[in-house]
Amino acid sequence: MPDHKNQHYVPRVHFKPFSFQGDGKAINILLHRREKTVINAPITGQCARSYFYGEDGRLEKLLSRMEGAYGGLVARIAETNSKLDEQDRWILRYFTLLQSMRTAEQVARVLSRMSEMSDFFRMAEEAHGKGWDATQNPTPESALRELMLAFNDQLQAGTIDDLKIVVVRNRSRRDFVTSDDPAVMTNRWLIQRKANRSFGLNAAGLLLLLPLSPRMLVLAYDPAVYAIPLTGQNAVDLKRENDVLAFNEHQYMRAADAIYFARISEAQDITAEFKATKPYRPTRWSRFTTAKHDGETETHSKYAVEGAEEVAKSNRILFHLTSEWPSPPSWPSILRYRSNAHGYSRGRIIVRRAHMRDQFDDLGELPRYVRV
Repeated sequence: MPDHKNQHYVPRVHFKPFSFQGDGKAINILLHRREKTVINAPITGQCARSYFYGEDGRLEKLLSRMEGAYGGLVARIAETNSKLDEQDRWILRYFTLLQSMRTAEQVARVLSRMSEMSDFFRMAEEAHGKGWDATQNPTPESALRELMLAFNDQLQAGTIDDLKIVVVRNRSRRDFVTSDDPAVMTNRWLIQRKANRSFGLNAAGLLLLLPLSPRMLVLAYDPAVYAIPLTGQNAVDLKRENDVLAFNEHQYMRAADAIYFARISEAQDITAEFKATKPYRPTRWSRFTTAKHDGETETHSKYAVEGAEEVAKSNRILFHLTSEWPSPPSWPSILRYRSNAHGYSRGRIIVRRAHMRDQFDDLGELPRYVRV
């Protein structure tokens, strides 16, 4: 068997701090679909599939470089509690972003979105007497390729360079957990507004978080919206168990099947917490809306929202794909709003200052300053 056949979409270096005695060999798991707890399961087979990143091993090797830099940094922070330099912060930002885009669950979600759109385009072609090229149908490979290209675009553009990095040090009696989809993208401000639950990486109020170990978590945040009460350079101490739970709830809401944890003594609590969070797990992560032309006014065209099959018959159509994000039961108390929290309005979206001019969506005029 080739040495690169078993490819991990959550790397073993991420699981190591959560493993038994930190040796990277065995880990505790809650398999929530089966309501089963597995003690000291081998890490080797966790979050891995045969040739997940391709048989040539090229992508696997590229990813392993970032994994190595991440693993070395996490070990150094844990052992020496050292200050972060700009390179450290860059690694934490972009490893978290990469991890949020490389898992089997993310590939499945993107494939679902691509398939929904592909089915609609096929129906539209067939409704107008045209044939459909089946080679355009999405596959897991094409979904993964889209994700990796999107990550490279964001990396090259420096999209999240402006996010501030803080290491959350857990001083409570409870541990952080991790999962099979551990890197979280969320936005407290937009989610609590409820008016617009769809947002991108340029949004004001953006948050990225990733558990580093049972005792550490990295949080990337918009410093124009949030104020974190730092207890050291690039660090904040967490003493409340409820705050640990608030971070863990994001793992409970996001996990495809597995929650990973360090201490056997916490197994029952974790199971109970997951069950309590279950109503907050999203039933869907995106929404595809279709509409057909429905008349004109003196100034506007009107479109009526209908099912995809009906809209596909129309000669004039609109479609809209939006991501949807879960609203957690609680937020950590350290995540506070600034008194002058603000962003910049660009139509229906509010972006961070760094994205007043966005190469991916240039509206041609400067956005206006808005208090959030």
